[in-house]
Parts: sequence; C-alpha cells; structure tokens
Amino acid sequence: MPPADKLEAARGLTLHLDDSAPWRLSWGEPDWLGPIGFMLQRAGEWHGGGIDVPGARHLQPSLHGFAGRDDLGAYHSVDVAWATLPIPLRTSVRAYIDAPVIVFRIEAPNGVRGLSTGRFEQPSVVWPILRPARRQAGGVPADTVSCGHQYTEFALPVSGDAQCTGFRFAPHRPPVVEPLLFIAPDGRTLLLAPLDQFHEQIIVVPPDRESASDGVRCGWHGDLAEVPAGFATELAIWAGDGPREVLDAWAALLRQRHGTQRATRYADAGVGMLSYWTDNGSVYYYRTEPECDYLTTLERVVTDLHAHDVPVRSLQIDSWFYPHENLREVSPAGAPVVPPSGMLTWEPRADLFPNGASDLQRRVGGLPLTFHSRHFSHQSPYFEQYAAWSDGAYAHPVDGALFDRLMAQAATWGAITYEQDWMVESFFGVRGLRAAPGRVRAWQEQLDRAAGEHGLTLQWCMATPADFFQTVTLRHLTSIRTSGDYHYLFDNGLNWVWFLHTNALARALGLHPFKDVFLSHGATAISPGEEYAEAEALLAALSAGPVAIGDQRGHTNRDLVMRVCREDGVLIKPDVPLAALNRCYRLNSFFEPSPLVGECYSQHPAGCWLYVASFNAWREKQPLQFRIELADLGNVRPDGAVIAYDWRRRTWERTERNGGWDCTLEFQDWDYRVLCPLLPGDVTVFGDVGKYATAGDRRIAGITAISDGVRFDVLGTPESWVDVHGYAATRPRSFSAWVPGASRTIAAADALDGESWCWDGDSGEWILRICSGPLGRQRVSLVGDA
Repeated sequence: MPPADKLEAARGLTLHLDDSAPWRLSWGEPDWLGPIGFMLQRAGEWHGGGIDVPGARHLQPSLHGFAGRDDLGAYHSVDVAWATLPIPLRTSVRAYIDAPVIVFRIEAPNGVRGLSTGRFEQPSVVWPILRPARRQAGGVPADTVSCGHQYTEFALPVSGDAQCTGFRFAPHRPPVVEPLLFIAPDGRTLLLAPLDQFHEQIIVVPPDRESASDGVRCGWHGDLAEVPAGFATELAIWAGDGPREVLDAWAALLRQRHGTQRATRYADAGVGMLSYWTDNGSVYYYRTEPECDYLTTLERVVTDLHAHDVPVRSLQIDSWFYPHENLREVSPAGAPVVPPSGMLTWEPRADLFPNGASDLQRRVGGLPLTFHSRHFSHQSPYFEQYAAWSDGAYAHPVDGALFDRLMAQAATWGAITYEQDWMVESFFGVRGLRAAPGRVRAWQEQLDRAAGEHGLTLQWCMATPADFFQTVTLRHLTSIRTSGDYHYLFDNGLNWVWFLHTNALARALGLHPFKDVFLSHGATAISPGEEYAEAEALLAALSAGPVAIGDQRGHTNRDLVMRVCREDGVLIKPDVPLAALNRCYRLNSFFEPSPLVGECYSQHPAGCWLYVASFNAWREKQPLQFRIELADLGNVRPDGAVIAYDWRRRTWERTERNGGWDCTLEFQDWDYRVLCPLLPGDVTVFGDVGKYATAGDRRIAGITAISDGVRFDVLGTPESWVDVHGYAATRPRSFSAWVPGASRTIAAADALDGESWCWDGDSGEWILRICSGPLGRQRVSLVGDA
C-alpha cells in the first residue's frame, strides 16, 4: 500500500497528497506544476476539490489506497472520492514503481448526460487542474519552458514559459496544447498526454498571460454532451531526460497497447516513389496551361517530365476535381485562395471531366493516382440517402456506408491513395462528431477499413494532434502532413520549424510525414518559383515519406530532383523522418535567434549513418553562428569516432564522440552533414553523395564491417552506373563485386574510367564506379591494406 501522504513513481517522480495543503508534484525540485486538484462544471455551477476555485462549491476528498499491475508494471494507486459530487464519477491516480509515470483517471460508472459546457475549450470534468503560476518558491528553475502542439490543423508546434503562458497560438483555434511538455534548463522533461479516448480529452492552457491563474485544465472537452456507462479516460504525466525521449516512450506505449501495424515507407508508389502534385503551392492548382483544359494540361506535364527523364511515378488530383458548395473557377490565371466550403459530391466536375474519370488515368500515361477529399457540405445530396450529423454549413456521415462507396469508386478510377484533407474542419465544423465518445475514432477506422478492403492507402491532411494519436488503431495510413501549406501565408522557415517539430511527434508514432509539394525551379511567367528549392528538396528527401514536385511544364530542375530518387523513381530515404533535436525545444527557431537542427538516420549492420541538417529559420533574417555537438544528438549519438561528411562542400573530417562542428548561416541558409561510423581499419562508406540520403537502403544497403574491410550492396535500375564514395586511412588493397554465380575484381585507376576505383592519398577519399548489372544490384567488398 502507498504511504498516506504521497505516491512515488520511478526516478523520484512523486505526487504529494498532504491533506493540509494542495497536492503537488515533485521531481528533484519540490513543485513542478503548482497546486493540483479537481474541477467539475455542472448546470452552470462550479465544484472544486484540492484547490481554491473562486465561486465554486468545495469538495472534500477521501482517499483509498491500493496496489496493482498492468502492462507498464506494478503501481501504487489511490481512489479519490469527492463528497457531495453532483454526478457519479470516480477519479483515481496511480504511480508506477518501475516507470517514471503518474496516471490520472476519470470514470463515469453509470454514464452521464448533459455534460456540455457550450465551449470546446471549457472542460466539464477536469482531473487534474494544475496551476504552474502558483508554484512554491524554488519549485522549478525560472527558465523552465513549456511547449507542445496546438489543437490545430497540422498540429502547430507552440512554445510558452514556465507558467504555461506566452504561447503564440493560431488565433482561430482553441488554446489546447497536447502533448504538453515542461522542460527544465538541464533538459529534464515532463510530458502530459492522453493514453486513450484521444478525441474526448483536452489539455487547456491559459490563452494569455493575464489568464495565468486559470491554470492548465486536463479533462473532458466542453462539447462532449454525454458519455455511456463505464466510459473512462486516462492522462499520463511522464518524466524523462529530454522531450524526444519522453515522446518516444509515451508513443511506444500507445503503439504496444493497440498492436499498431504500420505500412512501410515504400508501401505504394505514392509514398515510395517520386510523385507530381496539383495541390496548393503547385503551379497547376486550379490553373491550366494557356488555352488548355485540365486533362490536356496534365497530359502535357506528364509527357514532358518523362521526355526529360524525370521519373514521376504517381499523380495527385486535388480539390479542383470535384464540386464544392462554393465552386471556384479553373483557369490559366489560377485561384490562389480557395474558400473552405464543403464538398457536395466526390465526383469529377462535369465542366472539367465531360467523360467522367474514365479517361483520366489513360491521359496521364497510366500513372497511379492520389485523390484529394475534404469535409462535406450540409447541402450534399449524399445525405438524402446516408444518415448524417448536420451543423450549420457542414455535415458528416453517421456511419461508414458512404465511405465504402467512395473507396469503391476511387479504385475504379485508378487510385492508390485517398487523401483525407480538412480533418480539423470536419471535427470543429460538425458538433455531432464531438457530442459523444468514439464517433471520430469510428469515422477514421471506417475509412481505414474501407480503404484496405478496396486496395487503397490513406493520407491524413490538416490533422489535429488527436488525429495523430488515433492513428495507432489504423493500418492503411501511409503518410501524414506535418506542416502548413507550401507557399501559403508563411515564410519557408516557419514551415521548416513546424515540419521538424511535428515530425518528432509523427516519428514517435511510427508515421511517415509529408512535407507537402514543392517547386524545383525559380520564377517563371506564371509562377513565383522557389528561391530555396534545394532546402525544400533536402527536407522532402529526409522526411522518409512522400516526395512531390508541382513544377510548371518544362521547368523542372532534373539535377535537383534526382538527388531524392533513383532513375526508376524509387525514393532514396532515411529509415526515419528528420526530426528536431532536444535543443530546439527550449527556443523556438522561428521566433528566437536559435538554429533549427534535425537528425535522422540509415541503420546498417556496421552502425548508424546519421544525417544532421541545420537551418537558419529566424524571422529577423539575420545571420546565426552556432555550434553542434555530437552530444546534442541524444539517443542516436554515435558511440565512437565518425567521419563527418560536409555534403555541400564535399569535405570531411574525423570527429570524436565528444566533438562537433561550428556553423554560420545566413537567413534560410542550411548546413548538412552525414556522420559515417569509422569502422575497424579506419575505413568507412559515405555512400552515393549525389543523393541527400547518401546511405539510404534503396541505394546503399547492408553496410557490414568484415575482418579486413567493409562490404555493402549497391542498388539501382538494371545496367545503371553508380558512384560510391568513402574514406580509407590507407590505400585499399582491392575492390570486388559479387552477384549470384559470379564475382569479379574491380580495377584500380588513377581516374575513373568505366567500372573502376581510385583513392586519393592526400584526403583518404576513395571512389568506386560500378554498374548495377542486369539485376540492378551488386555486392561490393573493400579489402583494406594488410
């Protein structure tokens, strides 16, 4: 049984339950979160327990301690009964002996009606309420910060202070932040996040500094009108050494509990190969070529790309293809602003597709297609046949029958992926989705089931944090957008900050992020083009998700595009998405003079090849000088010395485990290093340095240290030529290649000529030029000096 006055979890994370004072949470410092208590709003009246709530009826708690065990391990717990509570609720809290986790639970044993407060961000049941602004003196260091993801489209990352104020919110969305993190100057982090019922729980923070005394309110959102008997929610407080570590630990538990199965990062042509998109930010978003209709425009674009050996292998068809309540004209002038009106039917517009969708795929050379979809208008004729919740201008189907129909017709159009966009608008636009538990989960699981049954995959777009969390129950989701729309409202740099931080959340959940479309070329007569095309291409390549261009016909920069893929269009990716380092969570890289730094990697038998990208996204447009230490890389920090390859300058240096490098970057400039493990014999492989992910496993696979050198596989299209670079402290004795049934020695040369290799004694660089052969794969062995 736990002591009467406290619950203690691993690593000293302790909830103090002293009856003579408000409850408090200590972890080293005596008070991380301020007074902790319970609140309930019922029939316009407030009830509060454990803390003072002005004007509220006071509730007296009684505690009953017990012990138990679940999949997180053994725990001590207390049930908290609140005298004179006007509705039957059970609250409890438990602390895990072997994990630094404390969980707050709310349960409605008999069900409850009439819960709604009328405002989403005003929870009806709050357990716990926290008041960081009223911490004890010396509770946490003064420069502790808070951060997390606002309940917005694309899960906007936001940062605040120790009192959970000062956030720069998207003003059209509520001040709800989840997960919510508190980060001390030494990196120690507390994470608050739901363990279940992801669309029913919220974490509300003060909307401004003047509201700091309102505290942080964790509980059932204010649009939840009723819950059934036995409905329960759990919120975890998780402690760890850094934000990335606690995100990973929390998400790993969610994935374990739900038996999450993820599609691979090469699940289909949309996620695994180069694609062409017509969405917002692309040249042909609601725009056609002069004197062309849309089908002819797309036909000409695809034909031109393939004629210039740009290996686009799928095509996205955006919202211009179906009718909205407020229809936007398609023309050579384009439509930079498209109203957020709902969809009438998910059918090709008659003015754009006079023959329906029947000849679309044929006109674009048989490419697999991704089709965009959005929220429904209440005027949709579908709802004469299918039951729906209607709310103002919007509506949403009650069950999955309509989605079965849509997935079936998409399959007949040549679709591989259904892109569900405007997810946040469906949620906030239709109160019926929010009024009872499980409705949003059912919608998303119905879509997932229907997609799988018709051989399709899914992409989420404009997802809230809750939508990210709920993906742990889905099987056919191949990608999720993790930043705002390209070339829409924001500087590139703000989207880069958004992208790397939300990627960390996606990566923890095992999701493949999509950066959004980008342009590979500069300005043209009809397009502003892209000044930072290479940075956009690098970010897309390192996302581990889809890579999509949206160029004007005849203007694609093939050299740039080919840095992301092979000649057959297969993307060369890292194993995991590029994600912000822990150091980026203490200072927002857009608002503060602090670099944006991310890491990802390719894992091989010989070790981890790390990709470290740094950006100056500071809105003041001033240069930044900074240093990156290998220690900044957290859990993926190299175990020993590496050769740090400077991808842009084509230089390298040996860097010890306690080393690093200095950078100076102009506004929206970038730096990119590949950290290659130094293997026995002082040899390593840089990979194909013509690609961003130089050691990605669709180009360089299975790098293995052998007794006298290193072995790896080179992959490409059949009979293609590949240059592989690396380092050897002394001249290699030989290179040999093997395919089943044959092996050969590759000749050395002073300069590469056909299949050959060379070594530079001054720098130690070796270069191997090899033909992939009829199988598109060769196994290479480098034998070091005796």
